[in-house]
Amino acid sequence: MKQKDKKRRVKHLERLKNIDLPDLDVLDDQREKAQYKTARTSSKRHQTFKRGMKLKTGRVMEVLSNYQCRIKLGDEEIKALIGGRIKQFLYNSTSLVTVGDYVEVDLATAPNYRIENVLPRNNSLSRYDSGNYQKEIVLAANIDQLVITSSWRMPVFKPGLIDRYMILAAIHNIKPLIVINKIDLCDDLAELEESIAYYRKIGCDIILTSPLTGAGMEELKHALKDKDSLFSGHSGTGKSTLINYLEPGLELRTAEVSDHNEKGKHTTTQAVMLPWSFGGHLIDTPGIKTITLNREHIDSIPKLFPGFDLYHPHCRFRDCKHIEEQDCAVLQAVESGEIDPQRYESYLWIMANI
Repeated sequence: MKQKDKKRRVKHLERLKNIDLPDLDVLDDQREKAQYKTARTSSKRHQTFKRGMKLKTGRVMEVLSNYQCRIKLGDEEIKALIGGRIKQFLYNSTSLVTVGDYVEVDLATAPNYRIENVLPRNNSLSRYDSGNYQKEIVLAANIDQLVITSSWRMPVFKPGLIDRYMILAAIHNIKPLIVINKIDLCDDLAELEESIAYYRKIGCDIILTSPLTGAGMEELKHALKDKDSLFSGHSGTGKSTLINYLEPGLELRTAEVSDHNEKGKHTTTQAVMLPWSFGGHLIDTPGIKTITLNREHIDSIPKLFPGFDLYHPHCRFRDCKHIEEQDCAVLQAVESGEIDPQRYESYLWIMANI
């Protein structure tokens, strides 16, 4: 008998077949079906078929582990789990819910509260992974202003990081506020002013601060009053020290900057939202050593780079990249000295490395 005749003949049942799926938007209007769950888009995640819920709107103050969040619900704070329905959708972001989100919490299951819906965001601030897929990392949502914290020394002032933060703020339509901290370490204020002259020229709000001497602290407090402000910047610039000065009761951890490489140590390990006693909220985020922009924004950066919006409309070509095009208003401004050559070099670096 031939070898092939000795093989058992197995009758294969339920073979896989190609299935013609309906339009994806139609799926979002239907109840969940196991074979379609991976096709559900996040744009309609606010729709639900669940009944018997008692929903109340709150705000996410902190995202904890195991899908738990700390929620400000009226005059009290509660912990709530992210509902299973929210996890079924496809997201471009690594986070289902982020600090600053307004959410609807089901009170019917108290004390086991559940987040059943995330309300649409007014804005959000994101950075991106440096990998091939550049997964979005949402830092916070519904922000009034971005406080870009830098330092004059320890670590040394790095305007290139400020440039990238300001591009992010422009992309997400968030007002930026530049804070240059540790000015008590500055021996020559003229040198400092020369370093930030370009940002002043294009109309950026800048505050020079020192918690050690108290310089600029009242001005900063006034700028933060009654606003939801996200503090972010380079590690070691003194964000936590600034915050502790303004709100001593918070007692955020601080750490020394390395004498060897002038690099800061992360003292804030995750984003958290806290109320100011003088009105508004603080959104404190971990210090970031570098900001990675999304390559999808490469066509927008020539218009959004700090100060270029004054010149880009006068370029000969609408899609001008300001590198070697003819009749480029930005290149002409660089040659005439209206644009700082160092800022232009920063722009070229960003475009080459995005």
